[in-house]
Amino acid sequence: MKQKRNIFLVLLFVTMVIGCSKMNDKHDFYLQDGEIIYLGRVDSARILPGENRFLLRYWITDLRATQLKIFWNQMTDSLIVPIPTHQPADSIDVLIGDATSSIPEGNYTFQIVSSDGDGLESIIFERLGNVYGENFRMTLVDRFMRNLDYDSDNNEIAINWGAPSSSREIGVEITYYSEDKENILHLTSEQLALQTVLENVNVEEGVSYRTMFLPEPTAIDTFYTAPVQLEIIQNVALNKPVRTSSVLSAAYGGSNAVDGIATAASRWISSNASGLEHWIEVDLEKEYSLHSFMLHKHLYNEFLIPNFTFQIQKDGEWIDLVVVEDYVGEIYEAVFSEEVVTDKVRIFIPVYQNNMARVYELGVYVKY
Repeated sequence: MKQKRNIFLVLLFVTMVIGCSKMNDKHDFYLQDGEIIYLGRVDSARILPGENRFLLRYWITDLRATQLKIFWNQMTDSLIVPIPTHQPADSIDVLIGDATSSIPEGNYTFQIVSSDGDGLESIIFERLGNVYGENFRMTLVDRFMRNLDYDSDNNEIAINWGAPSSSREIGVEITYYSEDKENILHLTSEQLALQTVLENVNVEEGVSYRTMFLPEPTAIDTFYTAPVQLEIIQNVALNKPVRTSSVLSAAYGGSNAVDGIATAASRWISSNASGLEHWIEVDLEKEYSLHSFMLHKHLYNEFLIPNFTFQIQKDGEWIDLVVVEDYVGEIYEAVFSEEVVTDKVRIFIPVYQNNMARVYELGVYVKY
């Protein structure tokens, strides 16, 4: 009985030896050239997208690593950068792509390998990331502006904005001038929910804005739309010096027609004598390139002023610019199709029956 047990133990030992031998066969292929030693790979990495570039932010604790090999575009593009001296908990940034070697827009798999510069390398660490460019820029839409009010007395512009065009929009950049000083104002989407007021604005230098976008929250570059020039309409006749052919009384002088108040108590009324021509002249005090004009008439009984001419002064002579006949409406407006440059304008009312002038307001406008 004892002999049978010994034979069993011998057979079990032989079986174990053979089994272990076969198991080692699986590793012998890899160990035939010796044991492979790997360097510690990066502990973590992030790809921060940019405009035809990207920023690699990584952490590595193996202090033997002196170089980082970065591959992308299916490993057809690569870069080797030194790993600076750092504390193990520090992050390290590498910016890849510039004006001379931009990275094409696209989605990439980035492979990262650390090296000691002497043949010892880590296994590959992979991260997905994006690079943005002109294709993304073409999808951008300007922030909608609901309305704009210009207060010429205080040189203030008030802007009310609409909703953002996309979730990637982060705000607007406004450029304007105070006298000769350029101001660049950055407003977040949260700030645009409120009215934007620009103070001490030199409208003659123009006001523009462009909308800002981040393709991803971690993007290193802000994308901008093309600048949008704000159309600011200014009444350059407002409160300017006025001369008239006549007045009915001192209470109805010509200055009433350029005070910005359109009421019966604040209007110019000419003499009521028959057979007279009437006119009201406004000295703009300097030359402007005019955009349009507006005449707000008081429709009083038969005195409708259906016939009148808008004139500009050139070289001391009055030149007819817009001749109006048989217009019985209350407000007449005209936009000039060609450039009109002058420093004096007037409304001329020829002699005809019931041509007595009653004018609420005369507006002369420039557009910036």
